[in-house]
Formats: sequence, structure tokens, C-alpha cells
Amino acid sequence: MKILVVKPSSLGDILHTFPALAELHAACPEARLTWVANDSLAQIVQLYPRLEKVIPFPRKALGKFSLRALRGFLHDLRSDEYDAVIDFQGLLRSGIITWLAHARMRIGFAQAREGATFAYHHAIETPPSMTHAADKNRYLARALLEKLGLTPVDNPPEPLLALPQEWQDGAEECIQRHRLDGGPLLAVGCASRWSSKSWAPEFFAQVLRQVRSQCPEVRIWLLGSPDERGRAQEVCAAAAMEGIVNLAGETDLGTLAALLARSKALFTNDSGPMHIAAGLRIPCVANFGSTDPDKTGPYGPAGRHHVVRSRCPEAPCFRRECPRKDPLACCGQASPEEAAQAILERL
Repeated sequence: MKILVVKPSSLGDILHTFPALAELHAACPEARLTWVANDSLAQIVQLYPRLEKVIPFPRKALGKFSLRALRGFLHDLRSDEYDAVIDFQGLLRSGIITWLAHARMRIGFAQAREGATFAYHHAIETPPSMTHAADKNRYLARALLEKLGLTPVDNPPEPLLALPQEWQDGAEECIQRHRLDGGPLLAVGCASRWSSKSWAPEFFAQVLRQVRSQCPEVRIWLLGSPDERGRAQEVCAAAAMEGIVNLAGETDLGTLAALLARSKALFTNDSGPMHIAAGLRIPCVANFGSTDPDKTGPYGPAGRHHVVRSRCPEAPCFRRECPRKDPLACCGQASPEEAAQAILERL
């Protein structure tokens, strides 16, 4: 059975789709899955080892009206015929991709936006009580199985992600070069794409000082993009202690994932790397203020992860910029002791 998965972006959303694929394979082990993902994220999609093919969606090229890119994408999309196509994105772009694919059945969320439901044979309504994105994706996958006449499996296993050897080699080289071996490894994600999700460097520094005082052998590395390197350096300066390595901007996505897999825990804001770590079954201690952990928190069984919640009365505000224009609004009343203890338990 051939199934086309449409989930072009974003990083966290892609990681939230892996449990749904595990649902499909638990009930139909012989299912052959192809995934349409943004070309910039095609690498991370390959963490799921049972994909037959990835079709890169050339979003930037199409934004520049490249006919060559469009022809190439349509050729790849329509070069095969599928028993079903499942749209986990639920936007106009993904709806068009779903509609253009050769498939006998097209399915997606009834709550899809921008008119995407026009593309579906079956628009599935998720229960109002279901909040987390990963659970909604799993529900949609189970609905597809039932439409195909297959019986979903109760309590399917978590997806087991696989790291290519070259990613692992890159992580090992990085660990040796920066002398990060010899103790438990703690990853730290102190930035996020939304400024409102990036808690103050001093909060991170307070937590890390407490962790180091009770676990002197811990090795700490900071992750992030090149644009986030400055913020990571602020955390290092505020912590004012030895043994913190700023790797923000120094790793590609593959090496980052492999370093997370080598870590005992991740202390982080709500971010894409948080979802990578959760997908790799690495415990996360995650700060949440402007967004809702019940909807997009680190996914996994109870007790694996710990959420440090903001006490700001406006949380969650779902605003990219803090409505109070206060860099301490989210973390000002949060407890560094709570975060440190949660990290120590996972180390």
C-alpha cells in the first residue's frame, strides 16, 4: 500500500507527525510512505527510517515563480500513484499538493484553514478535547486506516528514529574537539524564533549555576542558529563559570540532532530543537509562556519531560512579541530552582 504524506513545514510540526506514521506502520507494516516536505527540511524528515521517498517542495524557488522548479516538483509528485494521500498541514498550499497528487483517497482535517478542505474526499473532525498537535495527527492517521478498511493498533510503540552515521560522526568530532566527554551532557536551547518565547539569559544562567553546583561533572553545550549565537554568548557570560561551550551556529541540522541524541537532557525554550530531542526520546525541561504546552509541548509519555510555566497573567498570549514589552514578563516569577531540580532528576 502506497501512502503520500503531505507536511511541508515547520520543524516542530514535522516532528509531531512521526507518531502518526508509527500508527500507520503499526496497523499496516507493509505500507510504503512518501513524504512531501520543504526542501530546507527534507534532511530532518529522514529521521523516520521507514520512508520510501522524500519529495522536496521548492518553496523559495516557487516563491520566485521558477517554472523549472514547478515542473520538477510536479513531475516528482505525479510520478507515482497512491492508495491515499493524507494532508497533516491543512493549509491552502498543502491542499493544492494533495489535490494534484494521483491518489484514490484524499484525507485531511475538517479544521483545515485557507479552504484546504476542497482537496479532500474525507475531512476529519478531531474531538474538541484533543489539544496536542501530535495527538491530532495520530487521530487523523487512525481515521485513514479505518477508511482503508484497516484496524488501528491500540497503544502502538513510539517511533524509533534513526541517525545517519555521518551525523553521528559529526557529533563525535564536535564532542572531542570541545572536550565535552567525561560527564553527563546537558544541551541548552536559550533562543527561539519568537522573541516572546526566548526567556532571559539570566534565568538560564541561574538554572545552570544551580545544576553545576549539585552536579559538578556535567558538560554543558548551547545550541542555536548563527543568528542566535549572540544570545547564547549572553548566557555564557551571565553564568560566569567554566565548562560551557557555545555551539550556536556551528552545527548543521544533522550534527545538532546527533548531539541531542548524545545528551542526557535538554533545557530549552519552546523551539524546533525541543521537538527533535523529544522525538529522539531525550528528556526536555522546557520553558513555556507565550505558547501552550498542552498544544505544542514536548511530546512523550508522562514523566519524561517537565514544563516550567510562566506565571505572567497573560500567558499564553500567542504573540510573537511580548505584549507587555517586558523581557522578564514570562520568566520574572518562574522558579529557577524548579527548572534546576527537574534537570538534575533527568541527568
